[in-house]
Amino acid sequence: MPITMDGKSRDLTRRDLLVQGLAFPFALQAMFASEARATILGVVPFLDDKLSPSTITEHGDKIIPFDLTRLMGWITPADQFYIRNHFAVPKVRNARDWSIRVGGNVRHEQQIGLDEFSEFPRVERVVTLECAGNSKRRNHGLVSNAKWTGVPLHAVLEKAGLQPNARNIVFHGADSGGRSARHFARALSIEQARRPEVMLATDMNDKPLPHDHGFPVRLIVPGWYGMAHVKWLERIEVIDTPFDGMYQTTHYVNKRAISSDSDAVWKPEQITKIPVKSIVATVLRDYHAVGNLYQVSGVVWGGHTPIQAVNITIDGNTHRHSATLQPHTHPFAWTRWSYQWENQISGIHTLASRGIDRAGHRQPSERSSRLRGPYQHDETILRRVKLS
Repeated sequence: MPITMDGKSRDLTRRDLLVQGLAFPFALQAMFASEARATILGVVPFLDDKLSPSTITEHGDKIIPFDLTRLMGWITPADQFYIRNHFAVPKVRNARDWSIRVGGNVRHEQQIGLDEFSEFPRVERVVTLECAGNSKRRNHGLVSNAKWTGVPLHAVLEKAGLQPNARNIVFHGADSGGRSARHFARALSIEQARRPEVMLATDMNDKPLPHDHGFPVRLIVPGWYGMAHVKWLERIEVIDTPFDGMYQTTHYVNKRAISSDSDAVWKPEQITKIPVKSIVATVLRDYHAVGNLYQVSGVVWGGHTPIQAVNITIDGNTHRHSATLQPHTHPFAWTRWSYQWENQISGIHTLASRGIDRAGHRQPSERSSRLRGPYQHDETILRRVKLS
């Protein structure tokens, strides 16, 4: 069927391809040849995707993935960006009444209102967020890319003045478990919190944060899994000890084997930075090409240095095909890639992509047998399609 922004079947125009980011060379050539064609590209669905991958509980917890088959541009629209909340969204009536308390091991405690954010430098960053539990169960869609605008965290910390014994900084969200005293909180080391890319964001894609994404202010920690980006931020607490909160030491923790023999000792390992990872997001058919021509496209993100390459494998063949990467301009944002798949026979085929960064970190072909737990699914993702 023809691909559209809203998922409905309709014809694509030349403007659609240009504006929505599908203007890969083969698509443009076909479109420019005859703008009157009824159907240029058609979506080939993935056989393993679930029809209803979202969860919304009666208590307001939300897990709503981004539909990767709707990947049109580099930036994910706010209304399509994945959602992961542990509690119901706090009710914030007026952002002007919101303030963030900075206390603990600081020289000058602060109560910073949003109107005071103008005193700090304004920064913008395009950052990809991925939930640590992103997996096949959610069609791998708990990942999205957006532009965030706000103030650098280090500037706020400098105004408060850290005491010499400061070791960690705890970020407290306003979301809580109702009658219980439990609320969402995560910590960063002083060194990580002071990094220049870490920020307090008030805007997403040039508009105020949506309520589901932390309105009126959230933490953004580029390169880290989503749980670190605390939403509805209301308090920053500087401490001189390790933080033992539930969402630091119980949740978002895997176990890793630390010995090589059969009596391996499994020790807790906190989830932190996103390793290099890629996925096939769409397979589109050009119905008017000579032979069977398909455009395979996707995204690659994570790693600790810029992306070097994406390799495509088909039907488990050891031969790797090199994808074409779009220019990489933001260090913490995903990179789009494409690959032309030609002259395929009908039937079921399996595609997979493997990302590699410039430091040589490679997306593993399968999950390590020495890692246990529900988080960090960075292994190669298999995508099955049926060609007719």
